[in-house]
Amino acid sequence: LNKLLYILFLSFGWSLSVAAQTCFLTLDGRVTDAHDQSPVEDVSIYITELGEELWTDARGKFSFENLCPGTYHALVQHIGCPSERILIELYADTSLSLTLEHHENMLHEVDVHDEHENAINEQSLSILTLDNSAAKSLAASVSGLAGVSMLGNGADIGLPVVHGLSGNRLTLVNNGVVHTGQQWGADHSPEIDLNSASEVSVVSGAAAMRYPGTHMGGIVILESGPIPFDPHIHGKIRSTTESNGRGGTVNGQFYKGLETLQWRVGGTLKHYGDRHAPKYFLNNTGTRQAHANAELHKQWNNTLEWEGKYNYFSAEYGIMRGSHIGNLTDLESAFSREVPFFTDSAFSYGIEAPRQWVQHHQLKSGLKKRTDLGTLEWHLAGQRDQRREYDVRRSGRSDIPALSLLQYSIQNEVLWSNEWLETGYQFLGRNNWNLPETGITPLLPNFTAFTNGGFVALEHSMGAYDLEFGGRYDYTFRSIARWSNGVPRVVEYFDDNYHNFSFLGRISRNLGSRWRVLAESSLRQRPPEINEMYAFGLHQGVSGIEEGNLELKQESGLKSTLQLRGKVSEKLHLDVRAYTHFFDGYIYLQPQQTFRLTIRGAFPVFTYEQCDARLLGGDAVIKYAFSERLNFESTWGYVYGMNTSENLPLNFMPPLNVQNNLGYEVPQWKNWRNVNVSVMHRYTAQQWNWDSSLDLIAPPESYHLFDLHLGATLKGVSFKPKFRVGIENIFNTSYRDYLNRQRYFADALGRNFTLSWVQNF
Repeated sequence: LNKLLYILFLSFGWSLSVAAQTCFLTLDGRVTDAHDQSPVEDVSIYITELGEELWTDARGKFSFENLCPGTYHALVQHIGCPSERILIELYADTSLSLTLEHHENMLHEVDVHDEHENAINEQSLSILTLDNSAAKSLAASVSGLAGVSMLGNGADIGLPVVHGLSGNRLTLVNNGVVHTGQQWGADHSPEIDLNSASEVSVVSGAAAMRYPGTHMGGIVILESGPIPFDPHIHGKIRSTTESNGRGGTVNGQFYKGLETLQWRVGGTLKHYGDRHAPKYFLNNTGTRQAHANAELHKQWNNTLEWEGKYNYFSAEYGIMRGSHIGNLTDLESAFSREVPFFTDSAFSYGIEAPRQWVQHHQLKSGLKKRTDLGTLEWHLAGQRDQRREYDVRRSGRSDIPALSLLQYSIQNEVLWSNEWLETGYQFLGRNNWNLPETGITPLLPNFTAFTNGGFVALEHSMGAYDLEFGGRYDYTFRSIARWSNGVPRVVEYFDDNYHNFSFLGRISRNLGSRWRVLAESSLRQRPPEINEMYAFGLHQGVSGIEEGNLELKQESGLKSTLQLRGKVSEKLHLDVRAYTHFFDGYIYLQPQQTFRLTIRGAFPVFTYEQCDARLLGGDAVIKYAFSERLNFESTWGYVYGMNTSENLPLNFMPPLNVQNNLGYEVPQWKNWRNVNVSVMHRYTAQQWNWDSSLDLIAPPESYHLFDLHLGATLKGVSFKPKFRVGIENIFNTSYRDYLNRQRYFADALGRNFTLSWVQNF
């Protein structure tokens, strides 16, 4: 018995020894800056399965000891960097090499990791900015970039303005698909959910030739981004609550990434009531939105890949009731009133006429084949866009839409690319018609449009010089049917044919190890759009009557850009860009000095006209690091527009605008980590380049706004939530924005308290 017990003891002891030895594994690593490979200190490495956290030292190093074999999830967090989740399969001592976009807002040396800098004229929103913009529209989010503004009509309705160009001159690309909706007016926001994107950028250059459309300047590109490899379900939840509008936004994204199959799904809900200016409510300015996104990726043998993506967008916007006036006397009075008509002190979540309702579907399928010679891609996408606009109508008819549009579009393209060449053929088709439910003559005609196009873009390096060239040709055919403007009304038919050419050349090079310079010239053409030629009637969203012009010709623009980016010193970084843009046949919306009384009220009249034009502009980004913790960033932008045919200013050009941001960061404070405080100052000058014949009222005065935000991650809990509180327009300043059509009738938004929560899991 004793011998048996001794044998059992030896066996059991040996087993314990083996088990103990298997938990002697070490996981260590080093964290460096993605640009200059310098060590990054105070990075939090948290292993979810262990509930254990370590911080990197001055050499950027960390080390976990006595780990058992298995699968672990490490959450990597640092000030000024987006959180990253890493899957680790640990079966032996392992050493990791991690890189972070540490202070990615700083401009780094141009000769280190050049892939970060070769798109010198590309601007992107960081993941942190997207997390903080969950409640904002696409236009409001990108307006923080240099050279980008926002043309809007109220709180949530707006379009990006890139170097003074917007609407029909700006192309939006969502997941590789040219977005086609009804964004031809200042009141039509793109039917895109910003929360479905993890990469948002504004680009030009030869790469812009790849995309069809009527863009004359930059292109706004949104991508959902790659799905990380991880056989477990992970994701992110973002939510924001705001006092101005007494509402909020919540978004959730969930994904799973296997070796050859990945998927992601998400959704957004947004609900706001009446916004308020500093002194009064802006009645009927609520918003309701519901969005969804889904995607699936499949790979075979590392050479063949398929992806399918779907996006759904649904929104209802209230239009400020005080912008719709019943008679000419009150309309003229509304322009000078301190408090708008139809304003009271009662807050409401209700949305009544005037209002907009829009629903958008986008479905895309993409197939990619990699070979030794290059990559062949085939993309097929379809979109369905439906829009209804409701006026204040008599006899209880406000629930009948005054505008009801349904549009179907298809995009089919074949692309070929290698290291230095990209070329392809693309087909775009659109069918847009008015649904017979309004009982009135439609603002826009029914039309069918087809565009066939081809492009080529080349990149080549010659010593210290990087060269890019691009060319594009598009043939557009449109068939239009509309009611005549005169009485008796009869159906009129039109056929339009346009040949459009685009060319671009750019050269860039490094000037030593600190600077990079770029020079670019481009020629682009676009046909006049349907609304510019054929619109006739009340454009409800902007509270004006719009009249098209059948005499409009093709628009051509020649743009030249010179950009310099680099480091004055280790602490001071600079990015400066200047450009000229000359137009032959510039199309613009001209306010008339008359008002028109209709059965639906009194409204100003706008007509589309054409001229030769010149835009001169520039933007700059100045960044200074006072210390490792204290950073300053200043962004400047200005566009000077002139109608050279009549020697008059161009209206609705962005005035001088400046954004200054001072940020201070602390790695840890009590129960909080990655604490950051930022104070933002925004200055918008009065638009002095104007003429009384070009607008209904004088441009508003210049104004200063101040915002304050405090963000941190809660320490000591396993799920590591990140919170951010803020105050926008701290001093409750009353102001009006020159690029917001609501400024004719009311002040812009007053003070706003915000609370945001971001949860990675």
